[in-house]
Amino acid sequence: MGDESKLNIWVMTNEFEPRIVGGLGIVATQLTIMLSKLGAKVTVLCTGNSDRLTISNTNSNLRILRFPKNSKYFNRAQQSFKAEAIIKTASAKGGVKPDIIHVHSTEFADTAKVAGNRLNLPIVYTCHSLASQGISSLHGKQQTTLLNIANRIIVPSRWQAKVTKGLYPRMDGKKMTIIPHGVAPVLKGSKIGASHKLLYVGRLIPSKGVEPLIKAVGLLAQEKSKVHLTIVGSGKASYRNKLRTLAKQAGVTKRIRWAEKTSHKSVQRVYRSYGAVINPSKKESFCLVALEAMANGVPLISTTSGGMKEFVTPQNAKIIHSIDSIHIARAIKEFWNNPEQSRKRTINARTTSVQYKWPGIARKYLSLFSGLKQGRP
Repeated sequence: MGDESKLNIWVMTNEFEPRIVGGLGIVATQLTIMLSKLGAKVTVLCTGNSDRLTISNTNSNLRILRFPKNSKYFNRAQQSFKAEAIIKTASAKGGVKPDIIHVHSTEFADTAKVAGNRLNLPIVYTCHSLASQGISSLHGKQQTTLLNIANRIIVPSRWQAKVTKGLYPRMDGKKMTIIPHGVAPVLKGSKIGASHKLLYVGRLIPSKGVEPLIKAVGLLAQEKSKVHLTIVGSGKASYRNKLRTLAKQAGVTKRIRWAEKTSHKSVQRVYRSYGAVINPSKKESFCLVALEAMANGVPLISTTSGGMKEFVTPQNAKIIHSIDSIHIARAIKEFWNNPEQSRKRTINARTTSVQYKWPGIARKYLSLFSGLKQGRP
């Protein structure tokens, strides 16, 4: 791949397989692995599950340094990794000096800033979404730092670019680049599950629309006795309890299965055992789940909120037109009542997903990295 294959990259991410919470961890893992397979030498600086530093080599081009969140490496009060400790360890254990620093997580803002200045390196920040706690929160301030110091800011959708520019009007818009997230190769084989078996995958937070989805299951249960929903995702205990209480009030406790600690690899394996993936989200910068459903040939019933409107259409998904229980239930019923239309949408969805395979997405990153290494603006 020419100069691109000679790149040395430090990747900084709070989430990396097997420690994945949401889309950020999935993207950071799959993109990084693909970059290494395409020839770049990558050192990942990430959070570990052990109480000590662990180092592993996934392949000849990929070394992973997993740091414990203890007082040596992490400041809990600031929710920030300690720059000096991380840089010293990475320099000693990570091999050659990097050409690029690629940041996914706000917890590494200070580390990226110090390393960039000290080693005279360009910084690329993939902004997966804006800090949910707001611009004045700890993570919001760290994100502001990253947006200011980054030589390039990558966002996954035009919607995310617009929202980010709106929140940071003084930011140089020329350093922002749109590169969508990717999807792993389609899993083939097993037959799609029965249409009454529904799947939700995502974090358990109010903006994801899980509350009206549970209520919609209650409405559907009055007409279709077999309807069943599996909810894969985690969230704060207080909100999980609220959702379980809502399910009880809606009379659907036995119709919902909760799978809070399911790995991303496990989700990939079970997609095709469901009849449809439901995505009632109110706000998404991109939405990997929708793309994964498409790639796996599973019917998608979804809103087009945020960045989803850039690839979720009436031609490849059944659209939820309003995020309330009545409209969600209506969309699911129309899906049940029109199997031939759903089949056509699924075919179109797979065609859509082909445009987002990881090798092509990773090459866009490599091209950008290579340009920065060579000093191109």
